[in-house]
Amino acid sequence: MYAVISLTRVVSNWNFGPYFPDIYRYQVTMEREIYSCCDPSSPSPIWTGQSTGTVINIGDIETYIAQPQQLSTTNLNSEQDVLPANTNKCKRVILHLTEGHSIYFLNAQLLADSFSSHLNCPVIMPDLFAGKERVPKNQTPHFPPGKQSTPPGPHAEEAPPPPPYFLKESSEAEFEAWKASVEPGVTDPIIGRVVRWIRETYGAGVGIAGVGYCFGGRYVVRLMGADVIDVGVVNHPSFFTMEEVSKLGEGKRLAVFAAERDEILPKEKRRRMEDLLEERGATWVSTVFGGTEHGFAVRGDLEVKEVRMAKESAFMGAVKWFREWL
Repeated sequence: MYAVISLTRVVSNWNFGPYFPDIYRYQVTMEREIYSCCDPSSPSPIWTGQSTGTVINIGDIETYIAQPQQLSTTNLNSEQDVLPANTNKCKRVILHLTEGHSIYFLNAQLLADSFSSHLNCPVIMPDLFAGKERVPKNQTPHFPPGKQSTPPGPHAEEAPPPPPYFLKESSEAEFEAWKASVEPGVTDPIIGRVVRWIRETYGAGVGIAGVGYCFGGRYVVRLMGADVIDVGVVNHPSFFTMEEVSKLGEGKRLAVFAAERDEILPKEKRRRMEDLLEERGATWVSTVFGGTEHGFAVRGDLEVKEVRMAKESAFMGAVKWFREWL
């Protein structure tokens, strides 16, 4: 069953403002629980597929870049300022802000590649955690019983493995230490530097929109509230405050894709978010998918039909949102 709640207002003007005005006013402490999106001991189905993007350094920020076919990332090296000759032809760029498993999580890379392909534009996915992501990039996936099988066909040895799961012990103390290292005072400047690089690389007039998952969803809201971007999509967003949501007024366009069962975004908080978006005059849509839990859009088990349909619907909903408004 799907429940859809939506309200849309048409607005005509939008512009890109300063990078992060008064951004540090929005400090907040996250909840204490170790939530599944941030806990490596929580099973994470890894989707099958081969990512096609490139990881470069924007200063010291490792960043995954997915590009449409006509833009090669072969020579994209920010430290040497060597860029493809036709980057100035890009009219829009998607800033992809991840959940706690960061840019080396295959699912996130596959999503970035898919956004790039469907929207025919670059997708920039920075490491928001300065190498402190919850699943280290060199960690070997663990296969639970029944998930490790040989793919069929004559080229089975070349095919990707079936969906594994990441498993890792994590104490509350370890989580608290990690959480303290990625609060807005640390994360906002990272995003600000990446936004500046996007404009220097693709042109000051390029349209930038944000898509965020869990942890990254909050920062899409913050970017919109700070007038850095005007168009955003958030999937089961985490840890945002109502003060941050209240910054989204006329000219801001936000799509929310939420899970039916979500301890971080319970229905009471989601409905308050929707009320504020309505009160402030933003253009918005909120969609809740029955039969889903927090994390479905990036960590869902695609063998479960309800989860697969929700994940695909959220993705295509984001694509349509960006096509209409960016």
